[in-house]
Amino acid sequence: MDKRELRTKYIAKRQTIPTEEKQEKSRKILERLVELPEYQKAENILAYASRKGEVITDEIILDALSLGKNVFCPKVTDVERSQMEFVRINSLEEMSEGAFGIREPQMNESSDVAKELDPENTLVIMPGAVFDRQLNRIGYGAGFYDRYLKKYPFYKTVALCFACQIADEVIEADVNDVKPGMLVTEDELIK
Repeated sequence: MDKRELRTKYIAKRQTIPTEEKQEKSRKILERLVELPEYQKAENILAYASRKGEVITDEIILDALSLGKNVFCPKVTDVERSQMEFVRINSLEEMSEGAFGIREPQMNESSDVAKELDPENTLVIMPGAVFDRQLNRIGYGAGFYDRYLKKYPFYKTVALCFACQIADEVIEADVNDVKPGMLVTEDELIK
């Protein structure tokens, strides 16, 4: 199967998870994530705002804020060139629907944008459609995270997904694909 077919297949699998079960699995993923030394030591958390079907990240964002961490969420800055920046937020209420119907922070001249953060104290939490056990990742096809992480290759990364999003087969990665450093599901941590 090519990437497009794999993406479609595994997003469809993810969509079959009932809402209550998705919330419970997301809670288990949060519990695994917050135990990671990379999360505990991070002063800067760059986290996606979940949308329908994805691992729910609201509790992760709230946890990081409650611990006094700097939390940044992605803001699409150029749809055509698949570019985004991470903008600091202080609450989930600062988010509103943006590009692709995804919640984003507002961005203006006074926004605190994540630029050249200390890689030792920064953790990027990545979404994805499908992964394999070698940490290959298929996103949603536009390459936003791949492009961003090529600019900041020293940031620690962790991807979140439900166990049903792990492919049986090895995903053929190409030169532009950026693997996460770790993958957290409700059942396990894959490094």
